[in-house]
Amino acid sequence: SDQIIRELQREGNNIRPRRQVVSVIFSDIRGFSAMAETMEPEDLGDMLNHRYFSPLDNIIYESNGTLDKHIGDNIMGVFGAPVAYEDDAVRAVMSALQMREAMKIMNERVGREGREISIGIGISTGEVIAGIFGSSRKKEYTVLGPTVNLDSRLERLAKVNQILICEDTYRHVQQCVRAEKIALPPMRGIERRLDVYSVLEAM
Repeated sequence: SDQIIRELQREGNNIRPRRQVVSVIFSDIRGFSAMAETMEPEDLGDMLNHRYFSPLDNIIYESNGTLDKHIGDNIMGVFGAPVAYEDDAVRAVMSALQMREAMKIMNERVGREGREISIGIGISTGEVIAGIFGSSRKKEYTVLGPTVNLDSRLERLAKVNQILICEDTYRHVQQCVRAEKIALPPMRGIERRLDVYSVLEAM
């Protein structure tokens, strides 16, 4: 991303592995495997590239987030690394609301003849290890740690068009959005009890 390039051009200190508090966002298409099995490759590629990746990537970019990677149909973004701001969690959640609205508008434009794209989004806030990782063949700037693992689980648990956030994220955004606490089954690999909220709308 442009953020990483700028940091490299400056001095590179911000991209050396270090502990940092960030907000991580994951977005995933619901029912994607079934789509992939029934759609022609060109149609699937066009849908992903133009109706999903491009608009949602742009929202992360324009909100000053770092687009981390695409994992299949999953989009991973980071707010707070390599450059941190006081409102990282707020911008992550507002981006999620924009992403959900963008998909709604896109589906309305496509109409009945096209395939609707339904997404689920998860956002977690906490400490990660951020930096460049990889081998001599491939390196990338990314974030690692329990916060990322938690967010991945939140995204998987999110229902169609639902935005789930952890309690640490909620503490940062409770004055900006309306959200409701929801009951979830214990999450595998997460030992402590967590409060999870579903974001309804901006206030």
